Amino acid sequence: MSARSTLPAPSPTRDVPFPTRHAVWELAWEPRRQRAGLLNLKSCELRHPLAESIVSAAARRLTAADLLHYPYQQDLLADLGDYHDTDPAGILLTAGSDSAVGLVVDALASGGGGLILHEPAFESWRYYAALRGVPVVGCPGTAADTARLELAGLHARMAAHPPAVVVLTNPASPSGLALSAADIHETAELAGRAGHLLVVDECYGAFTGITHVPMVASSPHLLVLRSYSKTFGLAGARIASVFGSPALVSYLSRFRPDSTVSATALALLRAVLADRDRFTEVWKDVRAIRSDFVRQVLAGHPGWSALDPGGNYVTFRTGDRDVPELMARHLDRHDIRIRSLDNVPGLEGCLRVSLADAPTMEKVAALMNESVAAP
Repeated sequence: MSARSTLPAPSPTRDVPFPTRHAVWELAWEPRRQRAGLLNLKSCELRHPLAESIVSAAARRLTAADLLHYPYQQDLLADLGDYHDTDPAGILLTAGSDSAVGLVVDALASGGGGLILHEPAFESWRYYAALRGVPVVGCPGTAADTARLELAGLHARMAAHPPAVVVLTNPASPSGLALSAADIHETAELAGRAGHLLVVDECYGAFTGITHVPMVASSPHLLVLRSYSKTFGLAGARIASVFGSPALVSYLSRFRPDSTVSATALALLRAVLADRDRFTEVWKDVRAIRSDFVRQVLAGHPGWSALDPGGNYVTFRTGDRDVPELMARHLDRHDIRIRSLDNVPGLEGCLRVSLADAPTMEKVAALMNESVAAP
């Protein structure tokens, strides 16, 4: 039977002869599938020739020991402490940012006041909360007719809500908009006064020069998440860091995320960290590619706008709710996948395109500037 054959949906009463939770069966899930010849500009992987060269060289330096033996993290934690200029005792490694989200929900949100999300947020926050039965309060952060993030609703909710885990992303995803350092400091102070734990996900911070890690030393009620999938082109390695006070990291360590981070991922991240200066060149070039791509697309669509500063992607506001899906279908016919955001509150009429090398993005811009109509 082929992998694409249609199978009956599993039944919790017919196919699993043991009690299961009905709410889990109701969650939408499907495995990642790869389509041959497809250019994925939906997932925001770091697609850059220099990054590929650095990661390839790092992979060639792997040894049998990176596969044969259990992983030890001390050397990498020391390197990360140096790189982020922070205490290694306040760094916790996880198997990608999704694992970090699940850890925070398990360890900190499940037994308290739940989650308060500045939205749009990464889908995994609501997914893991639903999986654990954790209540979620969403606070809109993006209005359909603006090009900035709004915090007033989040701050009002924080003031009225019992102690909870408050989550925001900066730069925000999928909009690409950013909050100022003053905004984050104010939110952190309000969180501390109200007894909340503030979690800031800076997944795309390397592309904009934004980091909140220095705040951790003076903010015991703050956690910062940073994925290395985008930053260092290690999406396949699945590795991320959680930054917090040594006491909070010690508590989170009891949930044993170290057992899920492979020695291979540790070795790859340590190797690419040694080339951090070259990655600075990559991030600078990504910003240049982004600027050129935005200019090319807006030349063909003068009524559109690009939400800045973005990450290794561009979110376009088209002003027409039919356009994102039409454009996604148009590019899919050319084996290019992007993301329509029209179903995301506050981003109606928007679409997101992640970035590749400059020649590829010139071709994508040319396709986007073609006349697009319903099939």
